[in-house]
Amino acid sequence: MKRLCMMTIGCVLLMITIGQTADRATQVRDDREMVEGEGLWIYNDLPIGFAEAERTGKPLLIVFR
Repeated sequence: MKRLCMMTIGCVLLMITIGQTADRATQVRDDREMVEGEGLWIYNDLPIGFAEAERTGKPLLIVFR
């Protein structure tokens, strides 16, 4: 009985984790669409990012996810 209870708890925790992972992936995609649409960030294009930083004289921030 104790083993069944532990397995049930494990399954519930796994389902919660999988649900949060899918939700996180959705958030990342939504963030990407927003920043690309507003022109605030250069997404996944380092050469253009470096060129823009050099052109504007602003620092370059690279975010690894």
